Amino acid sequence: MRDESVYKFNSNSIQFQADTNRQTMTVHLVVKFEDRLVPSQQNPDSLVRVPYRETKINKVFFHLADTLQVAGTFANELAQAGLSIYDSLQPQYVSTTNQMLYDELRYSKKQAQDLKVPFGTKSNWRSMTLKYNGPDPWVNPEVLEMQNYLEQGNTYKEYYLDRSFRSLVQLGVFSSVKPYIEEVPGSNQLNVHYYLEPAEKQSWAFDPRFTSSFGLLGAAASLNYTNKNVFGGAERLTFSLGGGFESQPPVFDANSESQLVSAGRTFNTFELGPSLKLDLPGLYPTPVNLLGKRQKPRTVISTAMNFEKRNIFDRRVFQLNYTWKFLVGKTQVFQMGLPGASVIKYVDIQKSAAFEAQLNQINDLFLFNTYSNQFIWQDFKFAYEYSNKDKDDKPGQKKRYNGSLYFNSTLDAAGNLLYAFRARQDTLNGQYLLGKQPYSQFVRLDNQFIASKRMVDKSTLHLRMHAGAGLSYRNSQTSMPYDYSFFGGGSNDNRGWRARALGPGAYKYHLDTNRLATQIGDIRFGGALEYRFEMSSTFKGAVFTDFGNIWTYREDLSRMGSQFNWQTFIPQLAISAGLGLRMDLDFFILRLDVGFPIFDPAFADGARWVFQDFKTRETYYAEGMQHFNMSLDQVKAIMPRPFLPNYLNFGIGYPF
Repeated sequence: MRDESVYKFNSNSIQFQADTNRQTMTVHLVVKFEDRLVPSQQNPDSLVRVPYRETKINKVFFHLADTLQVAGTFANELAQAGLSIYDSLQPQYVSTTNQMLYDELRYSKKQAQDLKVPFGTKSNWRSMTLKYNGPDPWVNPEVLEMQNYLEQGNTYKEYYLDRSFRSLVQLGVFSSVKPYIEEVPGSNQLNVHYYLEPAEKQSWAFDPRFTSSFGLLGAAASLNYTNKNVFGGAERLTFSLGGGFESQPPVFDANSESQLVSAGRTFNTFELGPSLKLDLPGLYPTPVNLLGKRQKPRTVISTAMNFEKRNIFDRRVFQLNYTWKFLVGKTQVFQMGLPGASVIKYVDIQKSAAFEAQLNQINDLFLFNTYSNQFIWQDFKFAYEYSNKDKDDKPGQKKRYNGSLYFNSTLDAAGNLLYAFRARQDTLNGQYLLGKQPYSQFVRLDNQFIASKRMVDKSTLHLRMHAGAGLSYRNSQTSMPYDYSFFGGGSNDNRGWRARALGPGAYKYHLDTNRLATQIGDIRFGGALEYRFEMSSTFKGAVFTDFGNIWTYREDLSRMGSQFNWQTFIPQLAISAGLGLRMDLDFFILRLDVGFPIFDPAFADGARWVFQDFKTRETYYAEGMQHFNMSLDQVKAIMPRPFLPNYLNFGIGYPF
């Protein structure tokens, strides 16, 4: 017989076929479930055979074992009830004195039709017995039932038990979660018990930390108070008082590149502010069970005040958020703001006299809008997130992509609801007012895609693409609000440029003596490709290339060439490359990247690539000599040196 043979597989048999004589041998595979051997009830030292049968859930019990809920002495309470101190099923847990049957949920219309029962009939599947100490349960039984996947009458599945355990732990209100499965003698049924001990309800914490935003360092700390079960429904209330120092780039360009880098590395900004956040189960104010258990619905309501002080201005920000969040399967996350009032934000800025004079001198409408009082009433917010990290592969299905995929998209819209009532509003300089403040009106969409693939020798390849655009209109004819605008450059973007210094478009910043150190835009597009490799258990290295830019939607007369154009935006993508070093400290990762500009779209033809006119930069300075009508030595004194590497992009965590 020759070595090469053909094997054929199917669900019923395995066929072996030899090429030499074409004879066929068939092997039938059979899966047989043997009888179980369990201890005999009459004689525990012997085993008896029990035939295999599909196991069903008989009843579900939750035990809230908290003696502090009992007034007086707990031992006396048990004695009066004729109970022992410890539970008979699980002796390590204390007994409970009271119980109630929770069966408030009803069949849906479709379920009622399938079961042929009247619509509105109580569901037998979603009922459970709650045992507790004290006059009332200290956790809402409706919330507890939402965490249980082993429902009455359904088939027992091991991974349903694991899913229920994780859901109860994630509530954050229990110090111990102990599932216990009890067989009902003489039947194929099980009773499911969850023994729950309370976690400390209230806590205080001090949280010091270092921050990194666009490669700008900061040191901050916060004092946090947490109540894990404020209303008895696993609601988490968090109050924080935080503050710190941060490096922010100068608004106006410095006299030299070294002064500019130095200004962006010093702690020139102080921030302080309180915040309050309430995290609720369900999509409040709708019933907690409006969505199914697998959706894990949550509502987050938060408010915050922030006081920012710099030598050029004082800035105060008030913000109120109302967000719903739920899952679809193990791969998708949806977030949506409360329709009509997703985010309410007010920015009040008090500028110094010197800073006000500089703004008036430049007379840039984009800059005026950035550093002015702003009122944002966001009437719609939607976010979508996809990740295949926890996705289960179907049995027998070939995996198409051996790696991780991540995608997120965010849609924001503001000012449209207020604009609908403009007939009742006052106006100022052509803008409608809410109170005495003009409000922003815009729509904004931002997207990000990340793909990662493991290579050989513990190395990985990572790709990121991001694209976003915002359009201000009607009541906001100039530009997007500052906090919703796009920036380029820095440790998490195009690492060949300083944070917020890239672009916009083909704007010739090197020929503008009034150039700004902070550039903003309405549109962004870019990406990165990074190869990461392991040097040791602690140190990792990386080689990367980044590309991208930002643009304005309308032409900015102070920054000619900044406007987005479908025909020219590809040649206006700035390109950089670099090397990185990462230190893995288990709790977090410290990152240092050095980015080198390779292609700068702001320069003239013949000077855009780093290798063109490498020694003399003749084309680059010739453009300056013609623009300023100066000699070579004079333009070298006022024009920034081209293609300087962005030394030491510092970051915490990976860039993507």
